Amino acid sequence: MSAMPAIRVERLPVGDIEENCYIVENTQTGECVIVDPGAEAERIIRKVGERRPAAVLLTHAHWDHIGAVDAVCGHFGIPLYVHEADIPKLRDCVSNMARLFGREGAAYTRPEPLCGGETLRLAGMDIGVLHTPGHSVGSVCYLLPENQGVLTGDTLFAHGYGRTDFPDGSFSQLRESLRALYHLSPRQTAYPGHDGPGSVGRDRTEA
Repeated sequence: MSAMPAIRVERLPVGDIEENCYIVENTQTGECVIVDPGAEAERIIRKVGERRPAAVLLTHAHWDHIGAVDAVCGHFGIPLYVHEADIPKLRDCVSNMARLFGREGAAYTRPEPLCGGETLRLAGMDIGVLHTPGHSVGSVCYLLPENQGVLTGDTLFAHGYGRTDFPDGSFSQLRESLRALYHLSPRQTAYPGHDGPGSVGRDRTEA
């Protein structure tokens, strides 16, 4: 059996609210996936450099997470993955909350729908998809192989959790999503949609 690839997660805050775009690299092959390219497409493309992207993954489809999707997917010729419940937000500046913030944010790349529970085989990595509604109805977290981290989007931050006062937000759903994240084992690094990394899950020895 081949060894599980070591993964490098590179954080790139983009846009004027510093949304975190991530480049998740399989260090054995130089392949990668790009997570939440929210703005500054040319900067993201330069940062990818000689690495070979396999896909763009969205944790959810709010405006600040999708602004560079079309340019990045188009430049590399790669697919876009997003939970099926958030697909309508991609082209709708009202439901993706762009208008609320005085913006015009949309993405027109045809998405590959996710439903949660599947495992994506991308860039030589098995990436789990955990549906975590609450911040948005289609929020997901991505589980990296061998407990090498969780991309939590705006569901979980290092010192808090995502807001639930948007039209399809739900505190009761978010509470259940946070409970699912708490029960991940072992404790590992959480890579959120804003600010620096934290931790998620618990070790089996914890009560």
